[in-house]
Amino acid sequence: MKRLLLLAVSALLLCSCANKSLTRYETLAPVLKKEGFEGTIAKIEKKKDDIYGEKSAFLYHFDEGMLYHYAGKNKESIQQFEQAEKIYEDLYTKSVTNEVAAIATNDNIRPYRARPFEVLMMYQYQILNYLAIGDLDGALVEVRRAQIASEALYQKDKEKVNDNGWLRYLSAIVYEMAGEEDDAAIAYLKAAKAFEEGNVKMPKEVWEYINESLTKMDRADDLKGLKTETLAQTPKASEAREKGQEIIVVGYAGHSPILGEMYLSGTYVSGTAMNLTYKDGKTGNIGSFTVFVPPVAGAGSNTFHVGFALPEKKELPQRTSLFSVNLDGKMRISPEKVADIDSELEQNMKDENATTMVRTATRVILRTIAAQKAKSATNTGNGLLDLVKNIAVDVGQSQLEQADLRIGLFMPNTINVTRIPVTEGTHQVNVSALGAHGQIVGEYKLDNVVVKKGQKKLVVVPAIE
Repeated sequence: MKRLLLLAVSALLLCSCANKSLTRYETLAPVLKKEGFEGTIAKIEKKKDDIYGEKSAFLYHFDEGMLYHYAGKNKESIQQFEQAEKIYEDLYTKSVTNEVAAIATNDNIRPYRARPFEVLMMYQYQILNYLAIGDLDGALVEVRRAQIASEALYQKDKEKVNDNGWLRYLSAIVYEMAGEEDDAAIAYLKAAKAFEEGNVKMPKEVWEYINESLTKMDRADDLKGLKTETLAQTPKASEAREKGQEIIVVGYAGHSPILGEMYLSGTYVSGTAMNLTYKDGKTGNIGSFTVFVPPVAGAGSNTFHVGFALPEKKELPQRTSLFSVNLDGKMRISPEKVADIDSELEQNMKDENATTMVRTATRVILRTIAAQKAKSATNTGNGLLDLVKNIAVDVGQSQLEQADLRIGLFMPNTINVTRIPVTEGTHQVNVSALGAHGQIVGEYKLDNVVVKKGQKKLVVVPAIE
């Protein structure tokens, strides 16, 4: 009896220790707002064991890499992303022991393996980091690593994991900087295909640069195989090539969604299906659906009541939605959206929802069966003691189930980019962060942007509040 009660209490303790994601955002969001990027880094360092822990090691380095990037500390950002990349790669060479453990407890007991769009975003930031410190060779290395990762993720399931247009486009820019025009043209073509397949509409400026590059490399026929109509003229891209210099503005707008819990409950009929009821997080309406669940060992012909939680997207208020760039007090440009992390997360959850639901339901059913057997096997005949014991077992096994809410906390909601052809020399770049209705919510002034002959100068605007 004492042993069983101790087991139930231990289960509760294990559960509370495993799910650190419930408090991570609440702990760090106020710090980001009040103390900025470096203040948030300091807070993470101080409380990393409490709010991340060993199982979320990838996220710890991923989040710090982003914060250092926004703070302009690119070398430190590189180091953090290198650690995140190593963890990501190592997780695919280890045993499935952690997967087995998750069957008995919940998904939070597994090391966090990163979502596909987080992996590709990691390479995007690394490329930009190396460009920011003037290390073109380092940027090229990251471009090639990104290509390998992109192909691996794409081949994993071509209907679920699409390519990333912004990453391909950025790769093409790096190849141009290195004078590798053939590779640039190939990357531009892949960027076009990725945008057509993805969740972001082909940006007009991006399409112009793609047309200009492929036409120049005598590959205009490749454009005919795409859905987007070919351009007869490419004035901006042609001007950039003629002048030889550009200022490239990369704006990070808003804050990507986090994850909350959606609780589902219903009835499982052994070997057939499970009917579930849930509350819609957006509308508050009660909905229901039926999902097939394969036979579970030990279930027999019984019917079980089940309840469990799944992650659901939780959108955050967006202070910044877009940008306006003013060059030398004369030219005003609106960067276009090249990436939408909100949509990436929504698609990723849609892709994984059925698998997550079946895995979670199977785990809950197995634990329910085990709990019923444990209660029967330990009956004492004493009504009060048996009642206390049965309640302890039920509470212990039900509280073990927690949704895996882990996700990178400091991704932007969207990424917006523009390329501006310029003459060699010093320029003034003023970037206004705009709200959803076009109101100015932030100003970023760079008075002395020096552009050398033949250089593509990078300007990063981190408006992720």
